[in-house]
Amino acid sequence: MSPVLGVAAVAALALALLARLASLVAVAVALLGAEYALLLALDGGPLDTRAAFVAAALYGVAELAAWALDLREAVADEPGMVLRRVALLAALGVATVVLGLGLLALVEAAGEGGRTLEAVGVVAAVGALALLALAARSGRSL
Repeated sequence: MSPVLGVAAVAALALALLARLASLVAVAVALLGAEYALLLALDGGPLDTRAAFVAAALYGVAELAAWALDLREAVADEPGMVLRRVALLAALGVATVVLGLGLLALVEAAGEGGRTLEAVGVVAAVGALALLALAARSGRSL
């Protein structure tokens, strides 16, 4: 597999941070997600149990990039704000992993659901990426 999408994602993320463009953060995260989806499609193996961790990592990248963009503005934080934000980010990352593993277990229990189940999974993944892109585009973060 070619690392073109990964290189493009890193370049988009670097450009987003240097040029202060929140919309490019969404593009970078979408490219990383697309690279993982392409890897899964080409592999064609059994259910990938690492998907929940990949989802949490993508979420973390998006939030940390948005936070980096927020820090470029001259705004004084309340005391303890950084610690609360880190704790919330970590908690949401863990929740993403737990929810993802639960969904993977549910899919595994469903067994051979056929193309319909695969289509539902693809729609859910695209929807998750769309929500992530929307959140990054609006410049909102934790």
